[in-house]
Amino acid sequence: MSIIKILSIGKFTLAVFYTSSDYYQYSIIDEYGVVLEPEDIFWTSEAAEQEGREAINIVSRDAIALLT
Repeated sequence: MSIIKILSIGKFTLAVFYTSSDYYQYSIIDEYGVVLEPEDIFWTSEAAEQEGREAINIVSRDAIALLT
Protein backbone atom coordinates (compact mmCIF):
# COMPACT_ATOMS: atom_id res chain seq x y z
CA MET A 1 0.00 0.00 0.00
CA SER A 2 1.22 3.50 -0.86
CA ILE A 3 -0.33 6.66 0.46
CA ILE A 4 -1.06 8.97 -2.45
CA LYS A 5 -2.62 11.94 -0.68
CA ILE A 6 -3.60 13.06 2.82
CA LEU A 7 -6.05 15.96 3.14
CA SER A 8 -7.54 17.80 6.08
CA ILE A 9 -11.17 18.67 5.40
CA GLY A 10 -12.87 20.38 8.33
CA LYS A 11 -12.68 18.01 11.28
CA PHE A 12 -11.84 15.02 9.05
CA THR A 13 -8.72 13.56 7.49
CA LEU A 14 -9.01 11.95 4.07
CA ALA A 15 -6.32 9.51 2.97
CA VAL A 16 -6.16 8.15 -0.57
CA PHE A 17 -3.96 5.13 -1.12
CA TYR A 18 -2.85 2.70 -3.81
CA THR A 19 -3.20 -0.98 -2.94
CA SER A 20 -1.03 -3.98 -3.80
CA SER A 21 -3.98 -5.20 -5.92
CA ASP A 22 -3.48 -2.26 -8.32
CA TYR A 23 -6.42 -0.05 -7.41
CA TYR A 24 -7.11 2.97 -5.18
CA GLN A 25 -9.14 3.29 -1.99
CA TYR A 26 -9.75 5.94 0.62
CA SER A 27 -10.07 6.18 4.39
CA ILE A 28 -11.65 8.89 6.50
CA ILE A 29 -10.58 9.64 10.07
CA ASP A 30 -12.89 11.77 12.20
CA GLU A 31 -11.97 14.15 15.02
CA TYR A 32 -12.19 11.31 17.57
CA GLY A 33 -9.83 9.03 15.65
CA VAL A 34 -12.58 6.77 14.32
CA VAL A 35 -11.56 5.33 10.95
CA LEU A 36 -14.00 4.66 8.11
CA GLU A 37 -12.59 2.38 5.41
CA PRO A 38 -15.16 1.63 2.70
CA GLU A 39 -14.46 -1.43 0.58
CA ASP A 40 -15.08 0.48 -2.67
CA ILE A 41 -12.29 0.32 -5.25
CA PHE A 42 -11.33 2.98 -7.79
CA TRP A 43 -9.15 2.91 -10.88
CA THR A 44 -7.80 6.45 -10.35
CA SER A 45 -6.71 8.37 -7.28
CA GLU A 46 -8.89 11.28 -8.41
CA ALA A 47 -12.00 9.09 -8.32
CA ALA A 48 -11.15 7.81 -4.83
CA GLU A 49 -10.53 11.36 -3.61
CA GLN A 50 -13.81 12.63 -5.08
CA GLU A 51 -15.79 9.82 -3.46
CA GLY A 52 -14.05 10.46 -0.13
CA ARG A 53 -14.85 14.17 -0.31
CA GLU A 54 -18.50 13.38 -1.06
CA ALA A 55 -18.66 10.99 1.91
CA ILE A 56 -17.25 13.69 4.19
CA ASN A 57 -19.81 16.19 2.88
CA ILE A 58 -22.64 13.74 3.60
CA VAL A 59 -21.41 13.00 7.12
CA SER A 60 -20.92 16.72 7.85
CA ARG A 61 -24.37 17.59 6.51
CA ASP A 62 -26.01 14.82 8.58
CA ALA A 63 -24.19 15.98 11.74
CA ILE A 64 -25.41 19.56 11.23
CA ALA A 65 -28.98 18.30 10.69
CA LEU A 66 -28.84 16.40 14.00
CA LEU A 67 -27.79 19.55 15.85
CA THR A 68 -30.64 21.68 14.52
